[in-house]
Amino acid sequence: MRIMFLMLLCWALPLQAREAFALAGVTVAAGTEASFLVDTAGTQVPITVVHGANEGVVLTLTAGVHGDEFPSIFALHRLRQQLDPAQVSGTVILVHLANLAGFHGRRIALNPRDDKNLNREFPGDAAGSATEQLAHFFTTEIVAVTDYLIDLHSGSAYQTLLPHAYSPVLHDDALDARTLAFAQAAGLEHIVLYDERPNDPVNSISYPNTAQTRGKPALTLEIGHLGQRDEASIEGVIEACQRALRHLGIVSGAPLPQRSARLYSRLAYADSPVTGLFHPESQVGAQVQEGQRLGLITDYFGELLAEIHAPATGTLLMLLETPAVSAGETPATVAVPATSTTTTTTD
Repeated sequence: MRIMFLMLLCWALPLQAREAFALAGVTVAAGTEASFLVDTAGTQVPITVVHGANEGVVLTLTAGVHGDEFPSIFALHRLRQQLDPAQVSGTVILVHLANLAGFHGRRIALNPRDDKNLNREFPGDAAGSATEQLAHFFTTEIVAVTDYLIDLHSGSAYQTLLPHAYSPVLHDDALDARTLAFAQAAGLEHIVLYDERPNDPVNSISYPNTAQTRGKPALTLEIGHLGQRDEASIEGVIEACQRALRHLGIVSGAPLPQRSARLYSRLAYADSPVTGLFHPESQVGAQVQEGQRLGLITDYFGELLAEIHAPATGTLLMLLETPAVSAGETPATVAVPATSTTTTTTD
C-alpha cells in the first residue's frame, strides 16, 4: 500500500522542467529563443540563442569572423526563422556577426580597431587589444558552453574557391573521428583533414582550433566567394547547417540525399616569387598535376615575370581572382588527396 501511495504521489507531481540556458548574462528559458546584443571588448556581438524544449547538445554556428564574408550572415538570419524552439532538442547558438567592426569597416579579414585577424588571435587576452579581447570573449563565453562548433566562412573579394570543409586533426583518434563524422554530415563534397594548427589550448590561434583543443568537434566551412552574397551560396550554408543539426539530433526530418565527399590530407601553396599582375589559366575545381602551369605573372607593362605552377597533384581549391599579387602571396592553392579519397555521407 505504501509503495502504491508513493507511485501515485510521484505521478501527481509535475515533471521537472528543463533548465534555462545562460549566455553572457542573458538567461533563456527552455522552449524559447532570445536575440540580443552583447557589449564586449568595446563592440557588440549579435547573438540568438534557441534553447529547445527537449534535452540535447549545444551547437554554435558563427558567421562574420571575417566581416567581408557575407553568405553565412544572411544564412543565419533565415536559419533563425526556421528553428522552432518547441521542436528543438538541445540548444543552438547563432553568432550572427562576430566581427562587427570589420563588417562596417569593409575590411578584408581584419578588425579596423587594431588591424588584427580575429581568427589568428585565439584564445585571446582580456587585457589585450580589441581583437584579442574579442577572441577572449568567444573562448570564455561561447566555446566554454558549446559541444559542437561550426565557423562559417567564404572567399574574400579577391578570391574564388571551391566550397569545402576543414575537419581539424589533432591526432586524438576519438576526437578526430567525431570531427570527421561531423564534417561528413555537413554534406560538402570536399573535406580537408587540416592539421596545421597547434595542439596547445593556450596558443590555439583560430576559433575552431580553440574548441578542438578543449575536446569539442569544430569545423570551418567555406562557401561562397568574391565578396558576394549570392542566393546559391546562402542556400548552400543553410543546407550544410541543417544537415549538421540533423546529425546531432537537434532537429528531426526526413533524411537528405546521400552525398560523396573527397578527402584531402593537406594543402599545397603556389606562392608568387615576384610582385606584379596575376593572369590565371585554370579554374577552381580543376584536377591539376604537379608542375602544371596555373597562371602567369606580368609586370606593369605586360611583360612576363614568372609562371605559377601546381606545387602538387590534386584539386585546385582556391585561386586569386584579382590581378594584384605581391611576392610571397599565394595565387593558387591545391588540395592534395588523402590515401582514401572518397566517403559517402548519410543523414
